[in-house]
Amino acid sequence: MQAELTSREYKVTLFEGKFAGNDKTCLPAVKEFWTHIIKLLAENGISTVGKLNQADPEKQRDLFFLDTLDKALYRQSDLVFRLRRAAYSRADWELTLKFRHGDRLLAGAQVFRASKKDKVKFEEDVKIVVSSDAPRFWALFSRSAEAQVRDAETLKTVGDCLALYEKLPKKSLPLGDTPVSRVNDLTVREHVFEGGYLELDDDVEAECAMILWWKQGEPDAPVAAEFSFRFDLDNNGEAESKVVRTAWKVLTALAQSPWVNPKGKTKTALAYGDADV
Repeated sequence: MQAELTSREYKVTLFEGKFAGNDKTCLPAVKEFWTHIIKLLAENGISTVGKLNQADPEKQRDLFFLDTLDKALYRQSDLVFRLRRAAYSRADWELTLKFRHGDRLLAGAQVFRASKKDKVKFEEDVKIVVSSDAPRFWALFSRSAEAQVRDAETLKTVGDCLALYEKLPKKSLPLGDTPVSRVNDLTVREHVFEGGYLELDDDVEAECAMILWWKQGEPDAPVAAEFSFRFDLDNNGEAESKVVRTAWKVLTALAQSPWVNPKGKTKTALAYGDADV
């Protein structure tokens, strides 16, 4: 049985150099960016509410990805395995196993879940595609399940990582005893700025987020910047026509922003080095 989509999120890559500095000195640029978004969207008849802020310490996080040396989970199985927890924390690591694909039916047909934590998502991400005449979008569908582990160092093989999940398509997976390591030896400090909303309809607001990534040990130069807005879909995985049209209008306006880098790498592409999305 096909899973129903629960949300749609629109994402644009920003010029990370505009946010140069550490997690404190970049704040004026974040404020300037949101002011720009308010003005840009107002010119297109779209209202905004709130402001981007960084008040929640849970939104300052450390993260990395695990895969085999040849990235077989990603390349062979379309799986991403991410570990994340609050910065400066000694709490359990939050594990996310995500199947990502451009085929909605294939992504929706996945049935894997965490063995001890039934938190599963099926979502759609939309990004800008560079075109010669007008901005277009490309959709990616993700089925994900979350689990937890106390000590990340215990995850040494594919089998260790996937032991926390069940109903996986075993035929496409690397052998369980294949060693894993941090993808491209990359550890990221992630800061998420939330609190801003876009009014897509009288009773539908899209939640905005801006994300900055710094490489561990390089606190003064962010390596990735992303802005997104998302809204929940109904129980049938659908949304009203006006909501979707307004969201498309927002994305089209963002494509013209001098803050947006339509040729920039997504966070996943940055992490994996050779990923397209």
